[in-house]
Amino acid sequence: MSFIRKNKFVIVAIGVFLILVILAFRLFSMFSPSDGGALYGDRLEGIEEVELNDKKLNNIENTLKEDSIVKNATASVEGKIVEVIVTVQDETAVDTAKSLSTKVLDALTTKEKKFYDVQIFIKKTTEANDFPIIGYKHHANDDFSWTKDRGAE
Repeated sequence: MSFIRKNKFVIVAIGVFLILVILAFRLFSMFSPSDGGALYGDRLEGIEEVELNDKKLNNIENTLKEDSIVKNATASVEGKIVEVIVTVQDETAVDTAKSLSTKVLDALTTKEKKFYDVQIFIKKTTEANDFPIIGYKHHANDDFSWTKDRGAE
């Protein structure tokens, strides 16, 4: 008992320190995200039923490359977004380039169109005022939304 009386300041300091550490840990765990959860949460629920494989992505690329205005095309999937990057000939007009979006949609089934968002990025190899253009189609919409035409500025 005499040890406690002699060192009561040290014991109180250690007790206060322990309480502060416990409170700091609780606050940190309350405000920090849980690292164990899925990256996209439950937004990817059901993706197994309409999963796009490499064969389907290659089909999209090859369909685009068949067009004479297309120099190169790549397709990939990130979560629920089908990302397509197309490089077109330098003399290609904006409206002609935008028509490539229908080829991308034609390569997808109705079920895939209703599940995935589609983003198409169309660029040229040289600098142009009206390129690059980006089109985005939400899975609930039927048409693409395009970036503002830069040539009109």
